[in-house]
Amino acid sequence: MRNKMNLDVVAETEEEIKIEEFLNLLHKSSEVQEFLETMRNQAKARNVFKYRERVKDVNSAIRTYRINKKKLDEVHDYVGISFITNTEKEIYPIVDYLKEKLPNAEHIDFVDEEYIYSPLVYIKWVPPLGYNIFAKEKLIPNEREVPIEIRVCSKEAFISEQSAYYSVQKNDTIKMPIEEKNQLRNLVQHITYKLALLNMRELTEEERKKHTDELDDLLYKNEEFLKKNSDLCKDAILDLGKLIYRCEHENEMALDDKNLSKNAIDDIDEELKQRFNSLLENKEENFIIKVCNAIKKMRLIKYQDIRIPSLK
Repeated sequence: MRNKMNLDVVAETEEEIKIEEFLNLLHKSSEVQEFLETMRNQAKARNVFKYRERVKDVNSAIRTYRINKKKLDEVHDYVGISFITNTEKEIYPIVDYLKEKLPNAEHIDFVDEEYIYSPLVYIKWVPPLGYNIFAKEKLIPNEREVPIEIRVCSKEAFISEQSAYYSVQKNDTIKMPIEEKNQLRNLVQHITYKLALLNMRELTEEERKKHTDELDDLLYKNEEFLKKNSDLCKDAILDLGKLIYRCEHENEMALDDKNLSKNAIDDIDEELKQRFNSLLENKEENFIIKVCNAIKKMRLIKYQDIRIPSLK
């Protein structure tokens, strides 16, 4: 299924051809696969909530180059790895291991929640409650350096980042100045992060009130900007609901994913979004209550009822 995040691109310039050739080499590299297997084993040993890895897709790399004009030797994430933990406390033992494994890497600690509401957030895309590691390891034949980004974060931070990433950052249909797009992505990520906390974490009444009040304040201060981009914000909320459901039904869905084409998986995701959309239609409730109630209802749906008829 073609959608606004997977539009095909063709390498045209000399730099784009260099990027394409390098990524094709990475995808075939046994050294890269051995490195990923080591990371995979660490994730299993530490019982993380979820582990993700990817060698960057050529289409995505060329699309990103056209946006930010970073050349091949300036990119830091051609190999991407995520350790997604159940709590923030589980982040640092993994980070300690990675510091030992990658002593020359650059380490950036964004785990402190204060970063979320600092002025910095409107200058740089700062993931909430995440720890980023940027390394260049000599992995592929001839010991060429491979740019690697490793992120260690909580499950709520992961879900909010993905909601903003696909609805805004990787949305090829958005036509707005880059500064405005950055601002929208930041707002979407922080809104969905608070909603993820309210729906996925066991909170005291005091904690729940704190997160609700902060979310109300964020919505109020950015009301006009959010209204102007309401369709994109709605897409992000729909992605949030879908991602929460997928995370909680990971084992069931993984059994299908092994046997389904990408088109079939996209169809299931679209079905999930449509179902969640129907649960958000009550206009009587305020925004926060409406989303939380819809997520509660979504969680009660059995996975076999989500699968569209053509895939059963």
